[in-house]
Amino acid sequence: MAANFNFYLSQQVGINTTTLDVIDLAERCELLTDVLMDCINPAESAALCHHLNAHLDALKENLEKTLSPDRIEQLSVNSPSDFPESHWLADSDDLCDYCQVITQILLCHSLPLKTAHTLTGLLARLVNTLVDDLRTPRFLREQSV
Repeated sequence: MAANFNFYLSQQVGINTTTLDVIDLAERCELLTDVLMDCINPAESAALCHHLNAHLDALKENLEKTLSPDRIEQLSVNSPSDFPESHWLADSDDLCDYCQVITQILLCHSLPLKTAHTLTGLLARLVNTLVDDLRTPRFLREQSV
């Protein structure tokens, strides 16, 4: 079983980013961390981390890409006073880096169980913060005169 499992971990995880934007990718990361939080099987945890790491890589690579007009509309507000107050000191790029580092640490498989569980919880919070940051309105709608 271990040989088969290691084979799957050595395979590249392909993510088609042509139909996914950074918010879609971040939401997938959030889903993967939610599943990871409840996972007790080390082999399944490693596979989840492997997929999470691939999604975080794709997210990082696409952070600077232009969003679709529909997504921009979702992230738009009518007035500057409608922009929510930021409660986090890091930007999306930094948050993605933090998530990648923790995921890579979890992939090392040499952590005590309690440490791995604590890091998984931290990872989940960071991914949730990243998703919230990416979903935060950041565009101002043009007002018709």
